[in-house]
Amino acid sequence: MRSALRGAPRRRCLPLLLLVLVTKTALGAAAAVALDRRDKVDPLDPSRGGEEFYQVQDSDRYCKKCPAGTYVAEHCKEQNGSSKCLPCKDDEYIEYPNDFPKCLGCRTCREDQVELSPCRAISDTQCACRNGTFCSPDHPCEMCQKCRPRCAKDEVEQAPCTPHSDRQCRPFTGTFSSSSSSLIMTIVLVVGAVVVLFLLSIFLWKRCCRRSPGDGRDLSGKSCSVVDYLLRRLTRYQSGSLGTQDNVRNEQFCQDRLLPRLPGSVTPSAPGLEVMGPTSYPRRNLVPVQGKDPVILLRRSFDIFAQGVPCKDWKRYGRALELLENDIALAEMNDKFSLEPFFQMLNTWLNRQGINASVNMLLETLHQINLGGIAEDISSKLVQQGSFQYEVS
Repeated sequence: MRSALRGAPRRRCLPLLLLVLVTKTALGAAAAVALDRRDKVDPLDPSRGGEEFYQVQDSDRYCKKCPAGTYVAEHCKEQNGSSKCLPCKDDEYIEYPNDFPKCLGCRTCREDQVELSPCRAISDTQCACRNGTFCSPDHPCEMCQKCRPRCAKDEVEQAPCTPHSDRQCRPFTGTFSSSSSSLIMTIVLVVGAVVVLFLLSIFLWKRCCRRSPGDGRDLSGKSCSVVDYLLRRLTRYQSGSLGTQDNVRNEQFCQDRLLPRLPGSVTPSAPGLEVMGPTSYPRRNLVPVQGKDPVILLRRSFDIFAQGVPCKDWKRYGRALELLENDIALAEMNDKFSLEPFFQMLNTWLNRQGINASVNMLLETLHQINLGGIAEDISSKLVQQGSFQYEVS
């Protein structure tokens, strides 16, 4: 009987406990929904404090915020109305919608900074550290710090210096990347090519402008152009023994001009050539061969003059022919690695002289500038060519 009485109150309290638990759960769910709704504020609802509106101080009235680049000059008069907005001045800015009573002042870059972009109404001045300095964006930039000038000998550069970070170095591992190896290979090839070309040019220059111990040739009186030297070599091979005799005669002329001689002395000459004193060059005039146009023959002789007169004497020769400095300059505008400038100078001289031009005038001018040996050499070649013949006295 007692046990039955003791269990009866417990059975009556069980529904009450269940009711309390259900009520508590429902209230918790309702509170969570309310909190969730409160967090989701409509930005266009001024009563909920939306982002597009602001509440006027000491008032229940809401006004629309002014757009970026403007400030609130006067609050709205009616609820949810638009405020009076005025643009920022030249040295002011606001970069987002606001309810500020005035704009913000623009930033001025420091002396250790450079200006990336100027201040505008919707953005502040953008500054950055100068080259070789940096300022970490994770810390207040009160002063730009100098970057490391270079990595250590046992390190390689991983990232260069930037306005926002220092130079990054890592230990040298002993291996090169493909880009580094290709760059080094390119540099080696370029340097090697330059060295080879330099040595080749020295070799050809020595062959052209220095005495050869094997055959005793002295070409110092001739042009030292590599192209001219190759042209002379080709002409010698094509002309055979005749070219050899001409070379011996040219060498003797160069020695006559360079070696000092006493009056009455005789300079050793090549076989078949009798070399006398300074008066050893008989000046015999040339006349065109019969049956051919003298002007055409004169123009054809320009090739012999161009190959015979040294390049270093051509300006002096042109002035002796009474060419103007402008004429010489215009002729030099042609290809300097060929004989074209010489042809242009002689053509200009021919046009100036007209009917008075003659091959003897060209030869006499060579004698006047102390190139008599070259003049006699050219005379001999013109006769051998069959274009001119010696005048019978």
